[in-house]
Amino acid sequence: MIVTSLVSVLMPAFNCANYVQEAMHSILNQSYRHFELLIWDDGSTDNTLAKIKEIQDERITLYCNKTNLGYPATMNALFAVVKGVFVMIQDADDLSDPYRIEKLMQTLDQNPGTDLAGSHLIKFYRNRKAFKIISELNINQLNNSFTDYTRPDITFGTLLMRKHVTKIPFRNLKFVTRAQDIDWLFRVSEQYRFMNCDAYLYYYRQHHESMSNANEREPVYNYFFWEYICLISQHRREKGIDLLLPAYEKQLLDFLNASFENKKNTDPNFRERYLAYRAKRNGQTQEALSFVWQIIKNNPLKRAGYQCLYKVLFFNFR
Repeated sequence: MIVTSLVSVLMPAFNCANYVQEAMHSILNQSYRHFELLIWDDGSTDNTLAKIKEIQDERITLYCNKTNLGYPATMNALFAVVKGVFVMIQDADDLSDPYRIEKLMQTLDQNPGTDLAGSHLIKFYRNRKAFKIISELNINQLNNSFTDYTRPDITFGTLLMRKHVTKIPFRNLKFVTRAQDIDWLFRVSEQYRFMNCDAYLYYYRQHHESMSNANEREPVYNYFFWEYICLISQHRREKGIDLLLPAYEKQLLDFLNASFENKKNTDPNFRERYLAYRAKRNGQTQEALSFVWQIIKNNPLKRAGYQCLYKVLFFNFR
């Protein structure tokens, strides 16, 4: 079954012209050869689409949105067109080890009671510094973490799954933009089982993500993504309530605003510090320093701004 089963590799793409060809080649050069590469461009405004079309291979199928519909809609569209018995995720700015499909297929074949397999990963930066990220290998502990709300140690981008898992759709999280994949993992965990392969098979690229147009609250809602996901999951599991329905929109927004105010009352500089560290993590030192300056300007006689400045200038952010 391992040799002959078709694997559908899903690659959602948006404004990743500098990286998409490298990602494509990392799939096209896999040791496991029986796959289709489904790429869905989500209305990119840079040269992404042209870069994709430059690579010709009969295993590639390209789809395009005329406008940007967002990650959940694009993933659901990809789920709808898979032909493979197995489905693997590949983000358009990340890379796969040449033996990734082969090893993940072996993992699922040897564990018929498991529906999704991930792996360890390596996070790398523009300066090519890299850090190994170890994923949880204890299957029971990994799956129990979804009900214990102890941050499941598995990464969406590393996954290969059986096709039936794709019947679980992605959802729009409304006010939080960075956790659609984590919400999906929680939904999947209610029906299926995960495991991780003991190998480094995925290379996650940490790169630019501008925060310069951040308003007072919206980008910082992502700071509370974990509490937000847990709230949604708990209501669904324990009360049978889907908080993502329009009727509960105000409840979600009230929760985030209350979280913001509570955090700001105990830590007045948390917003600027969060944005500073995030900008530095994305390689934007000048932008990070602008947020640090706001802290110092607001409280020039307190140490908080200068401590933040020291970290931005001298710490390595992962």
